[in-house]
Amino acid sequence: MLLAAAIKNNRLVPQRQWKRYVGSLKREADKLGFFKTKAAAREEIYAAFVAAVEIRAKSKHKFGVLLSGGVDSSFIALMLKKLGHKFPCFSVGVSGSKDLAAAKYAAKKLKLRLMRKEYSLAAAGEMIKEAVKLLKTGNPVTIGIAATEIAALKLAAAHNVRVVFTGLGSEEIFAGYQRHVVAKDIHEECWSGLKGMWQRDFLRDFAVAAKLGAAALTPFLDRDVIVAAMRAEHEWKIHNGGKKLILREMAAAAGLPEDIAFRPKLAAQYGSGFDKALGKLAKSGGFRNKRDYLQQML
Repeated sequence: MLLAAAIKNNRLVPQRQWKRYVGSLKREADKLGFFKTKAAAREEIYAAFVAAVEIRAKSKHKFGVLLSGGVDSSFIALMLKKLGHKFPCFSVGVSGSKDLAAAKYAAKKLKLRLMRKEYSLAAAGEMIKEAVKLLKTGNPVTIGIAATEIAALKLAAAHNVRVVFTGLGSEEIFAGYQRHVVAKDIHEECWSGLKGMWQRDFLRDFAVAAKLGAAALTPFLDRDVIVAAMRAEHEWKIHNGGKKLILREMAAAAGLPEDIAFRPKLAAQYGSGFDKALGKLAKSGGFRNKRDYLQQML
């Protein structure tokens, strides 16, 4: 379960249906127009985000949070705590992982219950093999992310948790990627990125979740959150090289420590160390690159 609009009858909807859905949200946002002030934008986005977290927290299932220590997952955890919920957080990574350290720091600051698992290079290799077998691709980015997700969901399952909150979608609606920085039209790039999530993210994540019997709760992909975020002017999202600024400011104003709210973005495969592990395994195996290493597993 990624979000209601992408899943129907426990199946991923067709790509064209997702694109039509995003198109309908764009028409709604365009009709409403951009917010007149940043203060108004922050107020409405925050209200939509709180509601999105709250409604998902009413799940009848025990839930947790996949915590990387970045603004997205930490803000979700902070909001759940403010709403009075008790829940575990989960963080995984290869030895020396930046996300493991950041998650530990965030959990201490926010007084969260954190379950951590540090993987050796060999153990990381097993997760990578499992990801290749499941997804049948030799794409290093796809496999690096999937291996991280498999490890995290297995850790959650070991603690009897199969429903988890994730920050998926935040990068697209708040302009968190470098491609947003260099885009001629940041606003259109955000909408394009949302449409592209079906191919880039949903196929991978749905396959991983289905295999492990897990479900993901994604408040940043709530329709009201998307519409509100996409009514924010692009300069409120990106300015002087800073990305997702309006979200970071909103999180800090809600009580998230600034060093967490403004922590630079690290993609899951890099922050967890699985991409680095993949490179080491490829080199030690005598392969030219990561892709060749993965291809031989297919």
